[in-house]
Amino acid sequence: MNQEYSKSTLALAAMIALLFPVLAGCGASSGTGSNPNGGGVSPLAPGTELVFVGDTFGEIDSFSVDPNSGALNLVGTFPVSNASAGTVRLAADPSGTALYATSTGGGGPNVVAFTVAASTGALTAVAANQTLSIAAGKIAVDPKGKNAYVIPDPLFANAAELFGFSIDPTTHGLTMLANQPITVPGVPHDLTVDPSGAFVYVTFQGTAGDEIAGFSRDPSTGLLTAMGSTFANTGGDSAQGIRVTPNGDFVIVANQATNNVSVLSLNISSGVLTDVTGSPFVSGNGPGPVAIDPGGNVVLVATGGLSVYTIGAGGVLTPVAGIPQSFNAASIAVDPSDKFVYVSNIPSEVSGFKLSPSTGALTPIAGSPFPLSGGAPRDVIVIKP
Repeated sequence: MNQEYSKSTLALAAMIALLFPVLAGCGASSGTGSNPNGGGVSPLAPGTELVFVGDTFGEIDSFSVDPNSGALNLVGTFPVSNASAGTVRLAADPSGTALYATSTGGGGPNVVAFTVAASTGALTAVAANQTLSIAAGKIAVDPKGKNAYVIPDPLFANAAELFGFSIDPTTHGLTMLANQPITVPGVPHDLTVDPSGAFVYVTFQGTAGDEIAGFSRDPSTGLLTAMGSTFANTGGDSAQGIRVTPNGDFVIVANQATNNVSVLSLNISSGVLTDVTGSPFVSGNGPGPVAIDPGGNVVLVATGGLSVYTIGAGGVLTPVAGIPQSFNAASIAVDPSDKFVYVSNIPSEVSGFKLSPSTGALTPIAGSPFPLSGGAPRDVIVIKP
Protein backbone atom coordinates (compact mmCIF):
# COMPACT_ATOMS: atom_id res chain seq x y z
CA MET A 1 0.00 0.00 0.00
CA ASN A 2 1.06 3.62 -0.58
CA GLN A 3 2.81 4.84 2.55
CA GLU A 4 0.90 8.11 2.77
CA TYR A 5 -2.59 6.70 2.80
CA SER A 6 -2.39 3.14 4.16
CA LYS A 7 -4.15 2.49 7.45
CA SER A 8 -0.94 1.34 9.14
CA THR A 9 0.91 4.49 8.17
CA LEU A 10 -1.98 6.73 9.22
CA ALA A 11 -1.93 5.06 12.60
CA LEU A 12 1.83 5.59 12.83
CA ALA A 13 1.41 9.25 11.93
CA ALA A 14 -1.15 9.69 14.66
CA MET A 15 1.19 8.07 17.18
CA ILE A 16 4.05 10.34 16.13
CA ALA A 17 1.87 13.42 16.47
CA LEU A 18 0.86 12.39 19.98
CA LEU A 19 4.27 11.32 21.24
CA PHE A 20 6.55 14.02 19.92
CA PRO A 21 4.92 17.47 20.18
CA VAL A 22 7.43 18.64 22.77
CA LEU A 23 10.37 17.62 20.60
CA ALA A 24 9.27 19.44 17.51
CA GLY A 25 6.74 22.17 18.04
CA CYS A 26 6.27 23.50 21.54
CA GLY A 27 7.84 26.87 22.08
CA ALA A 28 9.26 27.07 18.55
CA SER A 29 9.20 30.47 16.92
CA SER A 30 7.71 30.54 13.42
CA GLY A 31 9.94 32.06 10.79
CA THR A 32 13.20 30.99 12.39
CA GLY A 33 15.38 28.18 11.14
CA SER A 34 18.55 26.32 11.90
CA ASN A 35 21.44 25.16 9.77
CA PRO A 36 22.50 21.59 10.64
CA ASN A 37 26.12 22.63 10.19
CA GLY A 38 25.77 25.68 12.45
CA GLY A 39 26.54 29.33 11.74
CA GLY A 40 23.29 30.18 9.91
CA VAL A 41 22.55 29.64 6.24
CA SER A 42 25.10 30.26 3.48
CA PRO A 43 24.42 32.48 0.43
CA LEU A 44 23.16 30.69 -2.67
CA ALA A 45 23.89 31.40 -6.31
CA PRO A 46 21.20 33.49 -8.07
CA GLY A 47 18.47 31.34 -9.58
CA THR A 48 19.11 28.35 -7.32
CA GLU A 49 16.10 26.09 -7.07
CA LEU A 50 14.84 25.14 -3.62
CA VAL A 51 13.24 21.94 -2.35
CA PHE A 52 10.99 22.08 0.71
CA VAL A 53 9.79 19.01 2.62
CA GLY A 54 7.09 19.04 5.29
CA ASP A 55 7.26 16.39 7.99
CA THR A 56 5.22 14.94 10.86
CA PHE A 57 7.07 17.02 13.48
CA GLY A 58 5.55 20.35 12.45
CA GLU A 59 8.65 21.43 10.54
CA ILE A 60 9.85 22.21 7.01
CA ASP A 61 13.30 21.25 5.72
CA SER A 62 14.77 23.58 3.10
CA PHE A 63 17.30 22.29 0.55
CA SER A 64 19.23 23.99 -2.22
CA VAL A 65 19.48 22.17 -5.58
CA ASP A 66 22.74 21.79 -7.45
CA PRO A 67 21.72 22.97 -10.95
CA ASN A 68 23.98 20.48 -12.72
CA SER A 69 23.64 17.29 -10.69
CA GLY A 70 20.33 17.83 -8.88
CA ALA A 71 21.98 16.98 -5.53
CA LEU A 72 20.38 18.47 -2.41
CA ASN A 73 22.04 20.40 0.41
CA LEU A 74 20.09 20.96 3.63
CA VAL A 75 20.25 24.68 4.37
CA GLY A 76 17.73 25.04 7.21
CA THR A 77 14.81 23.65 9.19
CA PHE A 78 11.81 25.85 9.98
CA PRO A 79 8.82 25.26 12.31
CA VAL A 80 5.40 25.98 10.85
CA SER A 81 4.35 27.84 14.01
CA ASN A 82 4.51 27.65 17.78
CA ALA A 83 1.74 25.05 17.70
CA SER A 84 2.32 21.46 18.76
CA ALA A 85 3.90 19.15 16.21
CA GLY A 86 1.77 17.93 13.35
CA THR A 87 1.75 16.74 9.75
CA VAL A 88 2.83 19.53 7.38
CA ARG A 89 1.43 20.05 3.87
CA LEU A 90 2.84 22.54 1.35
CA ALA A 91 1.96 24.72 -1.64
CA ALA A 92 3.84 27.57 -3.32
CA ASP A 93 3.08 30.92 -4.91
CA PRO A 94 3.56 30.64 -8.69
CA SER A 95 6.31 33.29 -8.54
CA GLY A 96 8.32 31.23 -6.05
CA THR A 97 8.38 34.11 -3.57
CA ALA A 98 6.09 32.55 -0.97
CA LEU A 99 5.45 29.14 0.56
CA TYR A 100 2.19 28.13 2.23
CA ALA A 101 2.02 25.42 4.88
CA THR A 102 -0.67 23.72 6.89
CA SER A 103 -0.27 21.65 10.03
CA THR A 104 -2.42 19.24 11.99
CA GLY A 105 -0.84 20.55 15.20
CA GLY A 106 -2.93 22.56 17.67
CA GLY A 107 -2.26 25.55 19.90
CA GLY A 108 -1.26 28.06 17.22
CA PRO A 109 -1.72 29.05 13.57
CA ASN A 110 -2.19 25.99 11.34
CA VAL A 111 -2.40 27.72 7.94
CA VAL A 112 0.79 29.74 7.59
CA ALA A 113 2.37 31.86 4.84
CA PHE A 114 6.15 32.28 4.53
CA THR A 115 8.26 34.54 2.38
CA VAL A 116 11.15 32.72 0.70
CA ALA A 117 14.64 34.21 0.76
CA ALA A 118 16.08 33.35 -2.65
CA SER A 119 19.61 34.10 -1.45
CA THR A 120 19.54 31.57 1.41
CA GLY A 121 16.49 29.31 1.16
CA ALA A 122 15.30 30.63 4.53
CA LEU A 123 11.60 30.98 5.40
CA THR A 124 10.06 33.88 7.33
CA ALA A 125 6.47 33.62 8.55
CA VAL A 126 4.30 36.62 7.67
CA ALA A 127 2.03 38.33 10.18
CA ALA A 128 -1.35 37.40 8.70
CA ASN A 129 -1.87 33.68 9.24
CA GLN A 130 -4.89 31.59 10.16
CA THR A 131 -5.92 29.20 12.92
CA LEU A 132 -8.64 26.77 11.90
CA SER A 133 -10.73 25.00 14.50
CA ILE A 134 -9.90 21.66 12.87
CA ALA A 135 -6.67 19.98 11.78
CA ALA A 136 -5.63 21.52 8.45
CA GLY A 137 -4.67 19.18 5.61
CA LYS A 138 -3.68 19.61 1.99
CA ILE A 139 -3.45 23.04 0.41
CA ALA A 140 -3.55 24.37 -3.16
CA VAL A 141 -2.90 27.84 -4.63
CA ASP A 142 -4.44 29.19 -7.82
CA PRO A 143 -2.15 29.87 -10.82
CA LYS A 144 -2.12 33.65 -10.24
CA GLY A 145 -1.42 33.39 -6.51
CA LYS A 146 -4.61 35.18 -5.44
CA ASN A 147 -6.21 32.43 -3.35
CA ALA A 148 -5.33 29.39 -1.26
CA TYR A 149 -7.68 26.49 -0.60
CA VAL A 150 -7.37 24.05 2.31
CA ILE A 151 -9.09 20.77 3.14
CA PRO A 152 -9.10 19.15 6.60
CA ASP A 153 -6.69 16.32 7.27
CA PRO A 154 -8.81 13.12 7.03
CA LEU A 155 -6.83 11.38 9.78
CA PHE A 156 -7.48 14.04 12.41
CA ALA A 157 -10.68 15.73 11.17
CA ASN A 158 -13.67 13.78 9.86
CA ALA A 159 -15.11 16.85 8.14
CA ALA A 160 -16.52 17.21 4.61
CA GLU A 161 -15.33 20.80 4.21
CA LEU A 162 -13.13 23.12 2.16
CA PHE A 163 -11.76 26.54 3.25
CA GLY A 164 -10.83 29.42 0.94
CA PHE A 165 -8.44 32.31 1.65
CA SER A 166 -7.39 35.45 -0.16
CA ILE A 167 -3.65 36.15 -0.46
CA ASP A 168 -2.30 39.66 0.01
CA PRO A 169 -0.31 40.43 -3.17
CA THR A 170 2.34 42.35 -1.23
CA THR A 171 2.76 40.56 2.10
CA HIS A 172 1.44 37.11 1.04
CA GLY A 173 -0.67 37.10 4.22
CA LEU A 174 -3.87 35.04 4.34
CA THR A 175 -7.43 36.21 5.03
CA MET A 176 -10.35 33.79 5.12
CA LEU A 177 -13.01 34.35 2.47
CA ALA A 178 -16.63 34.99 3.39
CA ASN A 179 -18.99 32.15 4.29
CA GLN A 180 -16.32 29.51 4.91
CA PRO A 181 -16.10 26.55 4.97
CA ILE A 182 -18.03 25.25 2.00
CA THR A 183 -19.39 21.73 1.85
CA VAL A 184 -17.73 18.82 0.03
CA PRO A 185 -19.82 15.67 -0.72
CA GLY A 186 -17.56 13.54 1.49
CA VAL A 187 -14.39 13.69 3.58
CA PRO A 188 -11.81 15.12 1.16
CA HIS A 189 -8.50 13.46 0.24
CA ASP A 190 -6.85 15.92 -2.15
CA LEU A 191 -7.53 19.06 -4.19
CA THR A 192 -6.18 20.92 -7.20
CA VAL A 193 -6.82 24.10 -9.19
CA ASP A 194 -6.83 23.89 -12.99
CA PRO A 195 -4.23 25.97 -14.91
CA SER A 196 -6.83 28.51 -16.04
CA GLY A 197 -7.87 29.14 -12.44
CA ALA A 198 -11.52 28.61 -13.34
CA PHE A 199 -12.12 25.33 -11.50
CA VAL A 200 -11.18 23.52 -8.29
CA TYR A 201 -11.46 19.74 -8.06
CA VAL A 202 -11.57 17.64 -4.89
CA THR A 203 -11.34 13.89 -4.38
CA PHE A 204 -13.35 12.58 -1.44
CA GLN A 205 -14.43 9.39 0.31
CA GLY A 206 -17.71 8.31 -1.22
CA THR A 207 -19.32 5.77 -3.51
CA ALA A 208 -16.92 3.87 -5.76
CA GLY A 209 -16.67 5.48 -9.19
CA ASP A 210 -18.25 8.73 -7.95
CA GLU A 211 -15.64 10.47 -5.80
CA ILE A 212 -14.64 13.67 -7.64
CA ALA A 213 -16.32 17.01 -6.90
CA GLY A 214 -15.92 20.14 -9.02
CA PHE A 215 -16.28 23.79 -8.07
CA SER A 216 -16.32 26.82 -10.34
CA ARG A 217 -14.10 29.65 -9.09
CA ASP A 218 -14.82 33.36 -9.26
CA PRO A 219 -11.49 34.81 -10.50
CA SER A 220 -12.17 38.14 -8.78
CA THR A 221 -13.19 36.96 -5.33
CA GLY A 222 -11.87 33.40 -5.23
CA LEU A 223 -15.23 32.15 -4.00
CA LEU A 224 -16.21 28.64 -5.07
CA THR A 225 -19.57 27.35 -6.26
CA ALA A 226 -20.36 23.63 -6.42
CA MET A 227 -20.84 22.48 -10.02
CA GLY A 228 -23.77 20.23 -9.16
CA SER A 229 -23.47 16.47 -9.38
CA THR A 230 -20.14 14.77 -8.82
CA PHE A 231 -18.15 13.33 -11.71
CA ALA A 232 -18.10 9.66 -12.61
CA ASN A 233 -14.75 7.93 -12.28
CA THR A 234 -15.67 4.58 -13.78
CA GLY A 235 -13.55 1.68 -12.55
CA GLY A 236 -11.95 3.64 -9.72
CA ASP A 237 -12.46 3.49 -5.96
CA SER A 238 -11.04 5.53 -3.08
CA ALA A 239 -9.85 8.42 -5.24
CA GLN A 240 -6.78 10.06 -3.70
CA GLY A 241 -4.24 12.28 -5.48
CA ILE A 242 -5.59 14.57 -8.21
CA ARG A 243 -3.76 16.88 -10.64
CA VAL A 244 -4.52 18.68 -13.91
CA THR A 245 -2.11 18.52 -16.85
CA PRO A 246 -0.34 21.85 -17.57
CA ASN A 247 -2.29 22.34 -20.80
CA GLY A 248 -5.58 21.94 -18.90
CA ASP A 249 -6.79 19.07 -21.09
CA PHE A 250 -6.82 16.20 -18.60
CA VAL A 251 -7.32 15.43 -14.92
CA ILE A 252 -5.29 12.57 -13.42
CA VAL A 253 -6.68 10.69 -10.40
CA ALA A 254 -5.08 7.90 -8.35
CA ASN A 255 -7.52 5.23 -7.16
CA GLN A 256 -6.12 3.55 -4.06
CA ALA A 257 -8.59 0.71 -3.57
CA THR A 258 -8.57 -0.44 -7.22
CA ASN A 259 -4.82 -0.02 -7.90
CA ASN A 260 -5.28 2.12 -10.99
CA VAL A 261 -5.08 5.66 -12.34
CA SER A 262 -7.94 7.44 -14.06
CA VAL A 263 -7.65 10.06 -16.80
CA LEU A 264 -10.58 12.38 -17.39
CA SER A 265 -10.87 15.01 -20.11
CA LEU A 266 -11.63 18.55 -18.89
CA ASN A 267 -14.11 20.69 -20.78
CA ILE A 268 -12.57 24.14 -20.34
CA SER A 269 -15.91 25.90 -20.95
CA SER A 270 -17.96 23.99 -18.40
CA GLY A 271 -15.41 22.28 -16.16
CA VAL A 272 -17.14 18.93 -16.73
CA LEU A 273 -14.90 15.85 -16.47
CA THR A 274 -15.35 12.78 -18.67
CA ASP A 275 -13.47 9.47 -18.59
CA VAL A 276 -11.16 9.03 -21.59
CA THR A 277 -11.05 5.84 -23.62
CA GLY A 278 -9.04 3.15 -21.84
CA SER A 279 -9.31 4.71 -18.39
CA PRO A 280 -8.49 3.62 -15.72
CA PHE A 281 -4.91 2.46 -16.27
CA VAL A 282 -3.20 -0.16 -14.09
CA SER A 283 -0.79 1.11 -11.40
CA GLY A 284 1.24 -0.30 -8.54
CA ASN A 285 -0.41 -1.09 -5.22
CA GLY A 286 -2.27 1.58 -3.28
CA PRO A 287 -1.63 4.65 -5.46
CA GLY A 288 -1.84 7.99 -3.68
CA PRO A 289 -0.08 11.28 -4.51
CA VAL A 290 0.21 12.38 -8.15
CA ALA A 291 2.68 14.68 -9.93
CA ILE A 292 2.90 15.81 -13.56
CA ASP A 293 6.04 17.26 -15.12
CA PRO A 294 5.91 20.91 -16.34
CA GLY A 295 6.02 19.77 -19.95
CA GLY A 296 2.86 17.72 -19.43
CA ASN A 297 4.35 14.54 -20.86
CA VAL A 298 5.09 12.51 -17.70
CA VAL A 299 2.72 11.38 -14.94
CA LEU A 300 4.20 10.07 -11.68
CA VAL A 301 2.14 8.29 -9.01
CA ALA A 302 3.30 7.22 -5.55
CA THR A 303 2.54 3.52 -5.05
CA GLY A 304 4.94 2.64 -2.27
CA GLY A 305 7.53 3.08 -4.99
CA LEU A 306 6.52 4.87 -8.18
CA SER A 307 4.33 4.19 -11.18
CA VAL A 308 5.46 6.41 -14.06
CA TYR A 309 3.68 6.96 -17.38
CA THR A 310 3.95 9.05 -20.50
CA ILE A 311 0.67 10.65 -21.52
CA GLY A 312 -0.25 10.58 -25.18
CA ALA A 313 -3.01 11.55 -27.55
CA GLY A 314 -6.46 11.29 -26.02
CA GLY A 315 -4.99 11.09 -22.51
CA VAL A 316 -3.78 7.50 -22.87
CA LEU A 317 -1.17 6.52 -20.27
CA THR A 318 1.76 4.30 -21.27
CA PRO A 319 3.81 2.78 -18.40
CA VAL A 320 7.53 3.57 -18.27
CA ALA A 321 9.65 0.49 -17.60
CA GLY A 322 12.69 0.25 -15.36
CA ILE A 323 11.60 2.73 -12.66
CA PRO A 324 13.58 2.36 -9.39
CA GLN A 325 11.41 1.05 -6.55
CA SER A 326 13.75 0.89 -3.55
CA PHE A 327 11.91 3.51 -1.49
CA ASN A 328 8.55 4.15 0.22
CA ALA A 329 7.14 7.21 -1.53
CA ALA A 330 5.01 9.71 0.39
CA SER A 331 5.03 12.63 -2.08
CA ILE A 332 6.49 13.55 -5.49
CA ALA A 333 7.63 16.80 -7.09
CA VAL A 334 9.20 17.73 -10.44
CA ASP A 335 11.41 20.81 -10.59
CA PRO A 336 10.37 23.81 -12.75
CA SER A 337 13.23 23.17 -15.20
CA ASP A 338 11.82 19.67 -15.91
CA LYS A 339 15.20 18.09 -15.14
CA PHE A 340 14.78 16.47 -11.72
CA VAL A 341 12.24 14.47 -9.71
CA TYR A 342 12.22 14.39 -5.91
CA VAL A 343 10.39 11.81 -3.81
CA SER A 344 9.93 12.16 -0.06
CA ASN A 345 10.36 8.73 1.52
CA ILE A 346 9.39 7.00 4.71
CA PRO A 347 11.12 6.90 7.17
CA SER A 348 13.12 10.15 6.72
CA GLU A 349 14.78 10.96 3.41
CA VAL A 350 14.37 12.38 -0.09
CA SER A 351 15.28 10.44 -3.23
CA GLY A 352 16.36 12.44 -6.27
CA PHE A 353 16.30 11.40 -9.94
CA LYS A 354 17.30 12.93 -13.24
CA LEU A 355 14.26 12.97 -15.52
CA SER A 356 14.05 12.41 -19.23
CA PRO A 357 10.93 14.51 -19.99
CA SER A 358 10.48 12.86 -23.39
CA THR A 359 10.54 9.25 -22.18
CA GLY A 360 9.81 9.48 -18.43
CA ALA A 361 13.00 7.54 -17.61
CA LEU A 362 14.48 8.21 -14.16
CA THR A 363 18.17 7.97 -13.22
CA PRO A 364 19.19 8.21 -9.53
CA ILE A 365 21.12 11.36 -8.64
CA ALA A 366 24.57 10.78 -7.12
CA GLY A 367 24.37 10.93 -3.33
CA SER A 368 20.66 10.12 -3.26
CA PRO A 369 18.80 9.55 -0.98
CA PHE A 370 19.32 12.75 1.02
CA PRO A 371 18.54 12.62 4.76
CA LEU A 372 15.95 14.82 6.44
CA SER A 373 16.50 16.54 9.76
CA GLY A 374 13.75 14.87 11.75
CA GLY A 375 10.24 13.50 11.32
CA ALA A 376 8.68 11.28 8.70
CA PRO A 377 8.27 13.27 5.45
CA ARG A 378 5.03 14.28 3.81
CA ASP A 379 4.75 16.90 1.06
CA VAL A 380 7.75 17.76 -1.09
CA ILE A 381 7.74 20.81 -3.37
CA VAL A 382 10.29 22.48 -5.68
CA ILE A 383 10.36 26.21 -6.44
CA LYS A 384 12.56 28.61 -8.37
CA PRO A 385 12.49 31.99 -6.56
